[in-house]
Amino acid sequence: MEKSGRESENVGMDKKELPRFEIIDRATELAYQVFNCPTDDHITGIYDRLIWNELHGLGELGAVTVH
Repeated sequence: MEKSGRESENVGMDKKELPRFEIIDRATELAYQVFNCPTDDHITGIYDRLIWNELHGLGELGAVTVH
């Protein structure tokens, strides 16, 4: 990766992407809204779906859908 000359920021970072800690917080909120007693697997599954959705521009669409 190319250095920017400043230690606090990487070159080419997309400022529109949510930081990962915000996504895990949102996944936790959604899990508690949808499931009575959410487990770590519920939260992880929602988190993974939110990441996938972010890459495809889908927001929270289907993030808590159970198959």
